[in-house]
Amino acid sequence: SFKNFDLEDSQKCAVDWLMIGPSSKREEYKVCGSSIPPSFISARDHVWIFFHSDASSSGQAQGFRLSYIRGKIGQSVCQSDEFHCANGKCIPSTWKCNSMDECGDNSDEKNCTVPPTDPPSSICPSGMFQCSAAHSTKCLMNELRCNSVKDCGDGSDEDNCPDLSCGKRLGNFYGSFASPDLFRADHSRSDLRCTWYVDTQDNRHVLLQLDLQLGYNDYVKVYDGIGERGDKLMQTFSHHNNRHSVSVESSKGQLTVSYHARSKSTGHGFNATYQVKGYCLPWEHPCGSDEECFTDKQHCDGWWHCPNGKDEENCPACQKNEYPCEGNSGLCYSILDRCNNQKNCPDGSDEKNCFTCQPGNFHCGTNLCIFETWRCDGQEDCQDGSDERNCLVIVPRKVITAALIGSLVCGLLLVIALGCAFKLYSLRTREYRAFETQMTRLEAEFVRREAPPSYGQLIAQGLIPPVEDFPVYNASQ
Repeated sequence: SFKNFDLEDSQKCAVDWLMIGPSSKREEYKVCGSSIPPSFISARDHVWIFFHSDASSSGQAQGFRLSYIRGKIGQSVCQSDEFHCANGKCIPSTWKCNSMDECGDNSDEKNCTVPPTDPPSSICPSGMFQCSAAHSTKCLMNELRCNSVKDCGDGSDEDNCPDLSCGKRLGNFYGSFASPDLFRADHSRSDLRCTWYVDTQDNRHVLLQLDLQLGYNDYVKVYDGIGERGDKLMQTFSHHNNRHSVSVESSKGQLTVSYHARSKSTGHGFNATYQVKGYCLPWEHPCGSDEECFTDKQHCDGWWHCPNGKDEENCPACQKNEYPCEGNSGLCYSILDRCNNQKNCPDGSDEKNCFTCQPGNFHCGTNLCIFETWRCDGQEDCQDGSDERNCLVIVPRKVITAALIGSLVCGLLLVIALGCAFKLYSLRTREYRAFETQMTRLEAEFVRREAPPSYGQLIAQGLIPPVEDFPVYNASQ
């Protein structure tokens, strides 16, 4: 059974072709083109596959990918991950209801509760797109899209092409536009400078979403309102923002987009859509209580497009009340692990694009979270430095750390000093007792003197007269 199939098409498959045998039918199994061929079921106990590619082939085809299973008809039990055909054959469960007869009796395509699944949309490598014809796996270079030439058999490479003019005035509640070099194969020999003015004729905010493919020195500037005033500049984007879609929201129903690309730039500009806030495009879904929207492609991609995370709910790879990490890691996290400044995903996607933070954390202006204790500590932990703004007293974290370490060191030294003093006193006392003998006691008794008698004892013994017997001085005598 084929998963991908793309060979150069020709009359009677004379250029590139694939042949499989031995066939149970009279005609040979020889296929080419970009539509997925029917499944092959061998009539013998072996299969041979012969692939031919002519030297005159264009070389743009992607080839094929298939999977197979070996088994006998008439089996009564299949594995847990297999489907039991009516004729007793076992096939992988993923082959059921895929609009292809792998059982041989079509029992795997009966009683399907969901429409047959199409081939995956991500079979084309980066820099290429897939023709949208039924079961087509043909991939073309992005430069062939929207070039006024129908390269796909169904012409899908020329459908839904954005406006590629260099600057324009745009209206309506929603719309799309792109830079002239989005699908251009060769690079411009001169600088590109384009400006778009969006005026929705509505007082509600405008949401602008950009998919960027900027070169190293290229940039996009977005202004609030009509005109390129420096004080109205909301954001500047560069090649560092190429990985994810970026969004900007105006304060009213107008905004200006300015694009500058250097000559011979390796980038391909940008593709943009805009809409009045609270109005979802026909192919989008509302976020619920929020005024944001998301597309099918953004659902369960690991990146929060909705402030409440609705676009990341009910994902197949996660349990209830869990959210997927970005990429294909298959890992998930709970809402309590979201935006707490502790990475639970390998790529840290649970800490990206945070609209709110967990208690005990500070929300940066760049939608990142840091510990509350890092605020106003003299060091910029947020990329935009918002954690060091509006601070009454700024005490550098290094000073606090040095003070704590210093106090601990002083306390430790004090304990050591007291311990040494007590130790010396103990040693001196022990030394004195060690040298004390009977002779030293007698000697001490011998040299000891009695204390002099007190005043009362001297009067009692008549050695001195009482106080009243002492003569008193009289000035008249």
